Amino acid sequence: GGTPEALDGFLDRLRAPTPVTFEAGCSTFWVYDLLVARLGVRFVHVAQPKKIRAIANSKDKNDYNDSWWLAYLTYEGRLPECYVPTGNLRELRIAVRERFEVVKQITRAKVRLRAHLAQLGVRLPDRKIDSIAIWNMLIDLVVAGDGVQVEAVGHYLGLLEFLMAGQARWEAVIEELAEKLPEVRVLEREMPGVGPVLSASIAAELGPIQRFTSPKALARFTGLTPSDRSSAGKSRPGSITREGSAHLRWALTQAAMACLRSKSGPGLAAGNRIRAKQKRMGSKGKARAAGARKIAESIWRLFNWG
Repeated sequence: GGTPEALDGFLDRLRAPTPVTFEAGCSTFWVYDLLVARLGVRFVHVAQPKKIRAIANSKDKNDYNDSWWLAYLTYEGRLPECYVPTGNLRELRIAVRERFEVVKQITRAKVRLRAHLAQLGVRLPDRKIDSIAIWNMLIDLVVAGDGVQVEAVGHYLGLLEFLMAGQARWEAVIEELAEKLPEVRVLEREMPGVGPVLSASIAAELGPIQRFTSPKALARFTGLTPSDRSSAGKSRPGSITREGSAHLRWALTQAAMACLRSKSGPGLAAGNRIRAKQKRMGSKGKARAAGARKIAESIWRLFNWG
């Protein structure tokens, strides 16, 4: 069974020291922690399922074949491993991802609320639904009105109140954890377009910067580099690879967009480079992805070269 007790019993039957490899999944954290505690970090390997093509593309996929391939790739030193955060870095990653999900739910709730208001013929004088004036106006509407449509408005007002309290709670957790991680404050202070939430998101998703050997290596990790299908001397660059963390790509892209809104300093300079890139490429999306990739490379230089 997939329990700590069952895994403990299995490890009791192994001859130490025995390297152990497993695929990343929904139980990665507790399995990793238990294995490291029993075997030591040197003997624990976590594989990236997406990159183990021998398993992913197999026509004869079962536990026996999967374990054979994991053992074989580990033995040959060709196992594509993923980084598992620990301590405060893991706590921060969980917090920023939970905040991200709450913000997405808030956006969906606002869209539904606006749809119901449109059906009622209510026009809002302000785009911000959560402003005090709009909020009070909508509460009065719910109190005075009747019908299912008005009831739906009341439901989404209550849902938004709950979600926004959750967002504030997660942001307080992020702020508390950020105080324990100096790299978060360095990113916030030194990188253009990066505020408290984005600095925490980037630090949590990247992990230790020193594990990347070069700026290009870090950029490839973000999934913001163009794909390449070259053959017979012909290069066919494609869309970005989208490898790695989607949360990291979001944070870096948001930083690039903040630079576009900047009016002075390094943010303005970075924004001007993105605008020049957009003019050459003729694509907003590609230019922003390129700007986000340059920010990622700058992060490597900041922590390695100062």
